Amino acid sequence: MKLPFELALALRYLRPKRTFVSVITLISIVGVTLGVAVLIIVMSVMSGFDLLLRERLLNFNYHIKVFAKNRVMTDYNEVRDKLLQNESVKGVAPFVIGPVLIETQPNEGSSQISTPMVRGLDIDLERTVSSLVSSNSLVEGEMDLSGGLLVGSEIRSQLNLKVGDYLAVHSPRSFHRIRESQEEGKEAVLLPDDFEVRGVMDLGLHGFNANFILTSLENAQDFFDLGDAVHALSVKLEDASLAEITRRQLLDTLPSSEYRIITWEDENSQMLEALQVERNVMFYLLFFVMIVAAFGITSSQITFVVQRTPEIGTLKALGANGGQIMRVFLSQSFLVALLGLVFGFGFGLLALEFRNEFLAFMRDLSGFEIFPASIYGFQALPAEIVTSDLIKIGIGSFFICILAGFLPAWNASRLRPVEAFRHE
Repeated sequence: MKLPFELALALRYLRPKRTFVSVITLISIVGVTLGVAVLIIVMSVMSGFDLLLRERLLNFNYHIKVFAKNRVMTDYNEVRDKLLQNESVKGVAPFVIGPVLIETQPNEGSSQISTPMVRGLDIDLERTVSSLVSSNSLVEGEMDLSGGLLVGSEIRSQLNLKVGDYLAVHSPRSFHRIRESQEEGKEAVLLPDDFEVRGVMDLGLHGFNANFILTSLENAQDFFDLGDAVHALSVKLEDASLAEITRRQLLDTLPSSEYRIITWEDENSQMLEALQVERNVMFYLLFFVMIVAAFGITSSQITFVVQRTPEIGTLKALGANGGQIMRVFLSQSFLVALLGLVFGFGFGLLALEFRNEFLAFMRDLSGFEIFPASIYGFQALPAEIVTSDLIKIGIGSFFICILAGFLPAWNASRLRPVEAFRHE
């Protein structure tokens, strides 16, 4: 198959030679390759962060929460039955949540204090709405909340706890009774409740591990003097993306004057929006890498035009028009962009495939943890290759590279034979 005149001439000009122009062309290809690879790696890693964060939020957060507007829900069993009638609802469980003050009871030395949130659960019902009490989240001890506590791994580290230790729990009930006694002119000393640490959880998210302890629903009800009431009901849906639609359906079932319904998207909207904004900003910032690489194509094309000026004059004298000359140099830009994109996609996808092995190698080589799990809460660097991102990167990079070669090609097309031969 015979190639078009312009493409054949462009290929001839791009053949490797030991000249300065060939070096510039090679640098241009490398620049496009690195620019494309960096874009693919960074965007895929950020997509992986977003996906993994959403998965963990959905595993350990409730899709929907139903609160009573009078702060406590006394008729939660009846409300639970109504919620389960919705075809999108997979499970419903009651819970109690609020702050407590916990104090260690060491055999020697002074005690340590922390103020986590306590969450009271019914283990059997909780398993129908979240992965909070799954065996995967338990790293030590046993899943037993009767008369005991489960603490997050960060709390365990901060307070130097181990399974079997006892914690004194100062609950709001204790402070309320002290205040009531003082108002009555009486002196009251209420001893805190002692609870055994039955297990340690690691939920993979620092916020949970550092700020939450779990206990049984009955214990939590006692902490807050709720009797048989609860603070809210948690709901798990068949599909978390239907949270907003299901909320509107539930508001038709439950009177809005008595109940308030919030979704997981409402609670985490700022975090998810911030991550999306960071992802978009990173995409546009890194695209400037491609613009810098495109200047390499402009530089090589300008050098080509200067070097080939006599040949341009000869071609024009033999009858070549300005459009054909422009297509010769645009074809060069096209080939440089195509090679850069192919190598960039290959290098970027290969780097993503072996990203964690590379991090391990760098850690062993330098002794420095580039991606510490203690900070980010992820054991491995996440990555998710999104097809739409690859298409945007490919089309955008290709367009910039072609645009970079347009001005030199246009100048070459405007050269007149007489001006070109003056360079001889």
